[in-house]
Amino acid sequence: MATSSSTLTDHLCCAICTEIYTDPVSLSCQHTFCKRCLEQSLEAGLPPRCPECRAPITERNFQINRLVRNMADQLRLEQSRQENTGGQRSTAERGDECPEHGEAMKLFCVTDRKLICLVCKEGRDHRGHTFKPMREAQEDLITEVVSALGILKEDLNVAQHKRESQQRNISKRGEKSSQVKEKIRTQFEEVINKLKQREEEAMREIDRRDGLVNIKMEKRLTKIKRHETDVKKRETSLQSGQDITDPRKFLQWWTEKGRSSCDARQVCPDIYKAPRVERPRQFEGYEDPATLLGFIGWEGIEKSLEWKFYQLDRSDERCVLS
Repeated sequence: MATSSSTLTDHLCCAICTEIYTDPVSLSCQHTFCKRCLEQSLEAGLPPRCPECRAPITERNFQINRLVRNMADQLRLEQSRQENTGGQRSTAERGDECPEHGEAMKLFCVTDRKLICLVCKEGRDHRGHTFKPMREAQEDLITEVVSALGILKEDLNVAQHKRESQQRNISKRGEKSSQVKEKIRTQFEEVINKLKQREEEAMREIDRRDGLVNIKMEKRLTKIKRHETDVKKRETSLQSGQDITDPRKFLQWWTEKGRSSCDARQVCPDIYKAPRVERPRQFEGYEDPATLLGFIGWEGIEKSLEWKFYQLDRSDERCVLS
């Protein structure tokens, strides 16, 4: 049986790739090759000739020889069975089998993006689909992985830059708030006895407003950190796939993890944008008094505080957008 199989293999091997035929096509000179191998050999731009006997090729619309293809597929199945019955299979080998047919998975279905066996290829579920050898599928998909890694690394650099910038803005915000407090405290000294109660109210108002702003900024920082962590995880996942050299393990990894890491990239532009602060109409033509003597009464103090925080918010907006 082994001798018969070996002899049949000699007749069903492509002279170009020396492998068992995949989608065999026959020329008018009766020589047969894999369709893809023949097309690649004719891409050189020279007058088309048979790679084996150098006879001219007049027809380029190659038709698959179904009889030879069926024989080649049957030979693959026989070889697979002989390999599987040659001894006790390891756990890794059993993991390479088709769960439905028990055959080795040697093809990658481009349409369904998963490994399949030769029996699956001829089944109804994969009728009309496109298939590739595992090595060829790996070469095509590794380009997609490398591209996704490049995008993720760029996104990670932006996230890190924005996180550092946001942390600096929070520190600057605290410094600016301290400066505003000191300025108002100096102004209150001019009428300390008369407006002491008003000064305390103004300090509490600053703290309240500053607290609200800090809460929003801390939330934005949390979102940036969360996004940065997610990008790092996906980068690690794709990097691990890029280091896999075995086609079968790579394609299994691609089906389970790699595809989702490439296709499910999340972009969070909102966390990089500061909310735009519009100038309220009530400030049109308004100038902040130099001292508290410029206004006596809570209405003037409150409006002065709103004006100062409007200027701080505009400053934060410029920092984020830069």
